[in-house]
Amino acid sequence: MPAVVIGVLVVGLFGGWFAAESLQSPAQVAARAAPPVPSDIVARVTVGELVEQVTARSEIARESASSVEVVLPGAEQNVVTVSGVPAGTSLNSGDVALEVNGRPVIATTGAFPYYRDMAEGDTGPDVEQLQRFLVSCGYRTGGIGQFGPQTAQAVRQLYRAIGHDVAVREAPALPDAESSDPQSAGLAATFDPGTGEFTAGGPVEPALDAVSESVAADRRIVVVPRSELIVLRSLPVVAGDSPAVGTVLTAESSTLTFGQGPLVAHAKVAVTVLPVLAEGMPVVLTGADGTTVDGMLGPIPTPVTVGGEPATEVAVPLVTGAIDATWLNTNVLTVITVTAVADQALRVPSRAVIARSDGSSVVQRRDSDGFFDEIEVRELGRLGGTSAVEPVRAGGLAEGDEVKVE
Repeated sequence: MPAVVIGVLVVGLFGGWFAAESLQSPAQVAARAAPPVPSDIVARVTVGELVEQVTARSEIARESASSVEVVLPGAEQNVVTVSGVPAGTSLNSGDVALEVNGRPVIATTGAFPYYRDMAEGDTGPDVEQLQRFLVSCGYRTGGIGQFGPQTAQAVRQLYRAIGHDVAVREAPALPDAESSDPQSAGLAATFDPGTGEFTAGGPVEPALDAVSESVAADRRIVVVPRSELIVLRSLPVVAGDSPAVGTVLTAESSTLTFGQGPLVAHAKVAVTVLPVLAEGMPVVLTGADGTTVDGMLGPIPTPVTVGGEPATEVAVPLVTGAIDATWLNTNVLTVITVTAVADQALRVPSRAVIARSDGSSVVQRRDSDGFFDEIEVRELGRLGGTSAVEPVRAGGLAEGDEVKVE
């Protein structure tokens, strides 16, 4: 009997619930069909810069650069046997830039490259240029413009200083005794100013000229091969990349590069970005080690056409402080600030700022109970849908607060 009663009660309860769900008024049906009440959209207040920036890469190089071609000696194969000064170090006047086939290539100063091998007895502008270089190194050369014994001695001293033997070759043969010139034939002579001719006399006494005795004893003369000299406008310079030891030099691979002056930076910027850039905009360069250098944009160049096609990027010069030498020949991250609305400020979505009819502005801040209070703020500026604001009342708005977005 109790079991029957329980069964009747369960059936009655289920039937009542079913009847309540099935039999609803039209108002109840409409209420259940309506969309839910939307929840408020909020955003969190942040703190930071409000700026528009462009990111680029900057090439670090010397202020000026030059290149010089090494004249290859007339050997079947020209091989670099010593690489010379390391890249990034100073190359001074008289230093060996590298060695080819065991012979030095010496850094010199001048206005033009040497166009021939020079030897004792030669004259000309190239000899004069060589002598002026030797004098700048502290050597005495005698008369300028003629490769005489003193110049030969200066060349010997230069090569001794760099640890190499000077190049020599056999001198031209001396005139024989049958020469019509009595001086060349080793005979004494008297000059007649009336006729302008020499009159032969007795034999010349030996050992009258110490230099002549030395030359007679050794008929080898000093030679300076043009392949052992490179000419730069001024020295010192900073060495760039040079061929490694073992490199077989060709006309295409025999060029040395050098730099002068302080390190400078050029930002590689896409042409499409140029319209928003202007000279004087601040930049920050960041090296691989995290160190930074402040600067600003220099003059904005006009894009050029390359091979009939418009350039896709340009190199914009940067005006910076001193750049660390370890940055040479690297590309560093560069951030260009195009627009700066605020340095450190409270940031909210611009849609959260409500303008009143009296010209003031407010944001609706959610309190701990979930209600919204109006906080009067000053809008410092807008950028990309974000506003920088500050509360009119101190402490009215802080980082981490939630504001309603309309």
